[in-house]
Amino acid sequence: AADRQSVRVDRMLLGIGRVDAQNVIPMIADATAPAIRPVDVVLVDVPCTGTGTFRRHPDARWRLKISDFAVMGAMQRSILRAAAAVVKPGGLLVYSTCSLEPEENDAQVDAFLAANSDFTLEPPPTGTVPASVLDNGRLRVLPQLHAVDGAFAARLRRSVS
Repeated sequence: AADRQSVRVDRMLLGIGRVDAQNVIPMIADATAPAIRPVDVVLVDVPCTGTGTFRRHPDARWRLKISDFAVMGAMQRSILRAAAAVVKPGGLLVYSTCSLEPEENDAQVDAFLAANSDFTLEPPPTGTVPASVLDNGRLRVLPQLHAVDGAFAARLRRSVS
């Protein structure tokens, strides 16, 4: 697990300890240039506009600028591309945001899949998430429907060959 900010890595350590995760190595690093060998699973919770958290942070909507979408989009594409490079054949890449915006979610995943034919969208295994949060094989949590922060995730499986 990597973040460029040490304070976030410290928070990660607390979370890792709380769930007793044994196979996570937190580090301060740039996600656009991962310095790890190929792995079976990569979770990228990319920086985003955070529109899914407006329920808890209503003031954040006044800080958001239209230009933030282009900046975040470029960063998200870069991180997703870099993360894909370290996924082993047959491995899994999970793309995640706390945004409700299509340009940060579906558009990023669709563009990635169009450019990377060795990856396919893979719905979560049956029974692992409620059907109410599934949308065309992607996880979509909406504050107005689920009474929690909004979120998005897509599982992208790399082909074996």
